Amino acid sequence: MSDTRPSSLPRNATLYRVDSAHFFDGDGDGQGDLAGVLRQLDYFGRLGVDGLVLSRDDRHGIPEVQWQAFAIRLRQAGLSLWLAENRHFRAWPEGEVLPLCTLVDHGPIGLTHWLEKRAQGGQAVWATGGPDLTRVVSRCGGGDLKVALPYLALLACLPGPIGLWQGEELGLPHAAEPGDTRGNRSPLPWVEYPEQSPVAQQPMQRRVATEHRAMAVSRQEQEPESPLNQCRRLLQWRRRQPLVANGRIAATGLHDGLLWVQLAGAQPSLTVVLNLLPYRQQHRLAPLPNGWQTELILGQAELSDDHQLNLGGFAAAIVTPKVQE
Repeated sequence: MSDTRPSSLPRNATLYRVDSAHFFDGDGDGQGDLAGVLRQLDYFGRLGVDGLVLSRDDRHGIPEVQWQAFAIRLRQAGLSLWLAENRHFRAWPEGEVLPLCTLVDHGPIGLTHWLEKRAQGGQAVWATGGPDLTRVVSRCGGGDLKVALPYLALLACLPGPIGLWQGEELGLPHAAEPGDTRGNRSPLPWVEYPEQSPVAQQPMQRRVATEHRAMAVSRQEQEPESPLNQCRRLLQWRRRQPLVANGRIAATGLHDGLLWVQLAGAQPSLTVVLNLLPYRQQHRLAPLPNGWQTELILGQAELSDDHQLNLGGFAAAIVTPKVQE
């Protein structure tokens, strides 16, 4: 990247890009609003994000005093505030600007190009989705919603700030034909059955896309292996992993839908292996004197004694060299 200025944003930061008009209805008028964003501060905290990105439309027409009060509430909750403009995120009110680099190619081939750019260094916010893109689950998953896991794992392992587009943590598919931005504009599904929700949420929740209702927050909260809970695990791991904060991408590889990324730095290296296809595959790790150990697994994956990693369809595994006892 050409912009190599130091940034105040931590390299392991996660930003959450909010479409406030379709996020949460805070005043009961049937439309999402900034009050709704503030009503869900606990959601952001449990997810593990460090800042929110809003659009210029969210800022437009809001009195300065109200906007400043909104920013103060976010800051008190430990969240920075950013505005999306063109292909950049701008910090508010400091004005720091970071370029946004989003994967737009289809399938695994596009990922390799993306990772080559990431390995070149430079500060940028990396993402797999946005308001003008077909959701990554539909763009790269061939209709299988389980593809959300490896793409979330890929983002979580990247050294440098990342951005989650609203709903990616739920593994939501596109709710329209590919390329139709309305597929990103269905209200976030908070409850599976809107008729059982508080009155203030009902008008907006009844507009949730039909295919999103079974993926509602209320349902995923109860399922330990749901995309939401897996995403929380990943972002918690990301926050405490030194190589994400201080390391670099040392090597990448792609073969038959298996993608692996190796991080290196002052700490022992780690390798992230992603199965981007719906069937089981095997990946042989480089032999080490003490072998390997798994640090985090998403989906079905097992590590054998002979350095063989067996990954189920759309599974992901993070492995590290085993420390001699």
